[in-house]
Amino acid sequence: MKNYSLPLTKLIHENISIVMTFAFSQKPLENLLNTNFVGEWKYLRELLFEISELRANKACLELAMFIRILDDEKNISNYFEKTNHPNFGRLIQSDKTEKELSIRDLANKIIHASKLTWDFSAKNKPILICESRDEKWIKAKIDLVSLAAFGGEIMS
Repeated sequence: MKNYSLPLTKLIHENISIVMTFAFSQKPLENLLNTNFVGEWKYLRELLFEISELRANKACLELAMFIRILDDEKNISNYFEKTNHPNFGRLIQSDKTEKELSIRDLANKIIHASKLTWDFSAKNKPILICESRDEKWIKAKIDLVSLAAFGGEIMS
């Protein structure tokens, strides 16, 4: 099989960087807004939060596609399974049971999500939530710290 023509790991690193920068900037930006500005500040809120969230969501979709291509090419999900690699979060299935997310599951759930939302409630443990568009699963909770570690494990 021929290798994919794009520099996959560089593109994966770029998109993880965008996602992590967004995730870890939200609380400091909220603090900045609350400390220095009184009133609504609609357009400031838009540029600090809405635009960056849109870009992070786009990066998630690109990232998922590049991870799928990398997995198709290098079979990393099989390697991770054989080496007991830590999971990437939790999948809540239709019957309310949960299972661990593999790297391939992570990519598939982002691609097939109807909506991406973010949970910043746990300090230094941001979560990307993928809401289902079908009845096979309810949502996936992706551990962004585990995703960052994955990025640090692959070479450009």
